[in-house]
Amino acid sequence: MTTISKAKMLAQIVESGETPFRIRFVKATGKDAGRITEKVCYYGAPNPHPRGDELQTRKPTRSARKTHLASNTIPLTEFGSSRMVTPFISHIISFNGKQVIH
Repeated sequence: MTTISKAKMLAQIVESGETPFRIRFVKATGKDAGRITEKVCYYGAPNPHPRGDELQTRKPTRSARKTHLASNTIPLTEFGSSRMVTPFISHIISFNGKQVIH
């Protein structure tokens, strides 16, 4: 298996945009904590208001929150189901078939 550095993997994920990629990681929370999960995802959170949805009249107010980078997570959207996945960066095992070196 070929390898890829963590920094290079993160750069490729951010540059991928809406191009899907395969990622394997160890789940950290929930009933499946400790299990290896493989998903096909693309970078970013799912869009709650798709293009053409003009029902949004005012911007919602948000309280200050930690960024994903500060939480050591990366926001991903699962391909097909459009569910948000936020694995810990340190728990990522492989990216597009390449072993991630931490």
